[in-house]
Amino acid sequence: MQEDSYTFKRHSKAHEYEFFSEGAKGTIRKMIQFQSLPDHNNMYNLAFGDWDEENGTINDHVKTNNGDRQKILTTVAKTVYDFMQGNGNIKIIARGSTPSRTRLYQMGIAAFWLDIREHFNVDGYISNEWESFRPNRNYEAFLLMHKELTIFE
Repeated sequence: MQEDSYTFKRHSKAHEYEFFSEGAKGTIRKMIQFQSLPDHNNMYNLAFGDWDEENGTINDHVKTNNGDRQKILTTVAKTVYDFMQGNGNIKIIARGSTPSRTRLYQMGIAAFWLDIREHFNVDGYISNEWESFRPNRNYEAFLLMHKELTIFE
C-alpha cells in the first residue's frame, strides 16, 4: 500500500495507536484502539476516532471534515497491518459508528482490495451471515484475518 499516510505512534499499551490529522480545521489527534473481545478468542474490535482530551476517550461520532479522509483511512489500514503483524493468528472486526462510516470502511477496503487480498481474508457481515468480501456489496461489518500460508499440500 503506497498511498500517503500519517506517521503513527504505537503506545506502550500495545493495543493503542495515535496520529495527528492535518488539514483545513487544524491539527486533530486521532486514536485507534484494538479492543480484545472477551467472549471471542483472539478477536479484537477496531475502535477509531478523535481523541477527546476532556473525557480521555475516543469520540467515534464527531465529524471532523479536515479534508484528509483518504490519508486517514490509509493510516488506519497501516495500523491494522502493524497490529496483526505483531499478534499472530488474530481476527479484527470493524464496524463504523454509523452506516455511513461503515460504508467508508467498505470503500477503503474496496480501494485497496488487490493489496489486501494478498495478505488477508476479509469477510463481510450481511443479512445475519458472514460471507467472503465482495467489493460491490453493502456490509454491516467486516472481519479481517491473516491468510494462512501453505507451502506444499
